[in-house]
Amino acid sequence: MKFTPEQVIEMALEADGGFSAGHINVDALTRLCALAADRALEAAARKCDDNEFADGAECAQFIRAMKEHQ
Repeated sequence: MKFTPEQVIEMALEADGGFSAGHINVDALTRLCALAADRALEAAARKCDDNEFADGAECAQFIRAMKEHQ
């Protein structure tokens, strides 16, 4: 899953700041990465739900295919 610049900015703000010009707070960056991972996993889970795969292996294959198209 690719995030738009707007989505990254939204997540950075949600990560409680720490992203000012010329300065990056490591804790805020860690929270941003966690939010991005959570959103990507949720998007994959929704795709699996929407497509009603026959089994878990089929859904896992779908998620791995999503990773390859990033």
